[in-house]
Amino acid sequence: MLSEQCQILVDTGGYRCASIRLQPRQQAGFPDQALQQVAIYPSCSQLATPQKTDDSKPLKSLEIPLGNDEQSIGSLGIETLDANFTADERIALDIIAKNIGETLSNLRAAVTQSNLQSELRQLSRALESSLNGVMITSSTQLDHPIVYVNPAFERITGYAAEEVIGLSGRFLVRDDLNQRGLGTIREALRNQREAHAILRNYRKDGTLFWNELFIAPVRDEDGSVTTHFVSILNDVSERISYEQQLEFHANHDALTGLANRNLLNDRITQALAQARADNLLAGVLLLDLDRFKLVNDGFGHSPANELLKSVAQRLMQSVRDTDTVARLGGDEFVVVISRLQSADDLSLVAGKILRSFSQPFIMEGKEIFVTASIGAALYPRDGDHGEILLRNADVAMYRVKEHGRNNYRFYTPEMTHMAIDRLDMEGNLRRALERDELLVYYQPLVDIQSGHIVGAEALVRWQHPRIGMIQPGEFIPLAEETGLIIPLGQIVLRQVCADIKAWQAIGLPPIKVSLNLSAREFRQEDLSATISKVLDETSVDGHLLTFELTESMVMHDVENTLETLLELKKLGAKVSLDDFGTGYSSLSYLKRFPIDTLKIDRSFVRDIHQDSDDAAIAHAVIAMAHKLGINVIAEGVECKAQLDLLREFDCNQLQGYYFSRPVPYDEFTLMLTQNRTLADLSET
Repeated sequence: MLSEQCQILVDTGGYRCASIRLQPRQQAGFPDQALQQVAIYPSCSQLATPQKTDDSKPLKSLEIPLGNDEQSIGSLGIETLDANFTADERIALDIIAKNIGETLSNLRAAVTQSNLQSELRQLSRALESSLNGVMITSSTQLDHPIVYVNPAFERITGYAAEEVIGLSGRFLVRDDLNQRGLGTIREALRNQREAHAILRNYRKDGTLFWNELFIAPVRDEDGSVTTHFVSILNDVSERISYEQQLEFHANHDALTGLANRNLLNDRITQALAQARADNLLAGVLLLDLDRFKLVNDGFGHSPANELLKSVAQRLMQSVRDTDTVARLGGDEFVVVISRLQSADDLSLVAGKILRSFSQPFIMEGKEIFVTASIGAALYPRDGDHGEILLRNADVAMYRVKEHGRNNYRFYTPEMTHMAIDRLDMEGNLRRALERDELLVYYQPLVDIQSGHIVGAEALVRWQHPRIGMIQPGEFIPLAEETGLIIPLGQIVLRQVCADIKAWQAIGLPPIKVSLNLSAREFRQEDLSATISKVLDETSVDGHLLTFELTESMVMHDVENTLETLLELKKLGAKVSLDDFGTGYSSLSYLKRFPIDTLKIDRSFVRDIHQDSDDAAIAHAVIAMAHKLGINVIAEGVECKAQLDLLREFDCNQLQGYYFSRPVPYDEFTLMLTQNRTLADLSET
């Protein structure tokens, strides 16, 4: 059509050449864009290039916009050999160009409208058939009223489209406004950006469903104004329910529904943190049913389980909603009471529990009476950690059982010593060696510069079946005195080697472990041979072990000490001098003995950030050790200020509660697999 127009102009107007150039379709309306020549008759040179004809007459050209000047979609070009274009001629050509432009614009508009309608039909079909709910709300009107919902929205919510058009989209939340995700959605609406949240929504019949909501802004053609928001609704109630069930079973006792040991530890930690922040107290009650075995034997397993459920209900009714009731297993229960003003408040709770047990329980149609013995421990008086509080409450509970049951008692430090004395410490320790009651805990050794765990110190703990966890200071001196320290040390060595192999088996890098050698162990004539035998049996390289000795040990009988140390070094093991600074601290012996590491005693580390003398001593020890080619470990690091000074003093490693207390094998293994570092502490 356009070529024919050019031919008509040339034939009727006597012009040398006529051409039409158009803007590409997507650029129409933007005159500054390049034009594309789409029609010319006959073939001639580009109009923009000045030319001369054969008879040397100058070539005149005229370029006229197609359509009006403001919405031109191209240009009409005319070339002639005549002198000039007349005024009437220009008017006629303008009219022709305008008509061509309007015709083209109408054609383009018709095509665009047809394409738009086709796209809208496709979009509508997609929205109508979508399995996800779709809600479109206005962004320019108050409260963002709904302007469209699809059938899936109606199916998920139970509301018909005509019921919700014009309502604010938040009507699905109803009065359940205490939801974290609502803040996310509000902020996204204010800032006109995309967002995602999981919300509790309510159907027309009032039933709850979990909605995984995605919202996104819709902007106008210029992209400058947000006109609407598109919200995608997903009913994820089944998924959330499954996740909640998994979480519940992981943290609750299967029989009673109470918190299990896993959740109990977390709740105790929270209670202690809250008490610390509010300068209040927290209490732990450990409860054991009296003569429960008789009930179990007399009625059977299933009725006994029903009794435990009834006990759990009475315990829950005796405390506040903010307190925690847990079942440790069997007939042992724990109650954690937070935000206490005094010890009397904990006494009131213990008394209330005992009174609740004064009413009979019904078992198989019969009334039976069940009593309980309760031990109480109070934070911070009786311990600053959950394990300590539970242990002390357990000790107090056994005191109640020994004095008639059906009562409660608070823990006192004397109870532990009395209990140990009565149970005959030495005999129990011998049985502990036979019954695998001794556990190995690990306290990480951390490189100060890199922040990574580079080893651990192995520390023995005694898990007594009645008293609970007994700390080394309570039984190591007796073991040393009786000679039981030698078989105890062999048990610890074998367990450490087994753990090292287990870490290697799961692909962890080699972990170096330090073990304490007591004076009695160190003086064994066959010490090196005994260690070598264990290393051979477990296939562990000696260079993964470090043996820690105290200054007083190495200073006694210097010649034999040197010989023993050299034998340990032949095994590949390292030698560490523990508690440096508290003994003789002879520099000449340091130079003579094959010492690899010095451990600065915690008594010097404790106040280095506050006491300039302690800081000077620590700094001097580190500098001296480095001059001798000896690494330095600081014990008892408990705060960042101490860490910063030790880093400034160029100390090699640290050990202490700032990074971690001594932990069981599983917890230490988790630290290794998660690659826990000092940087993780600064982030938390």
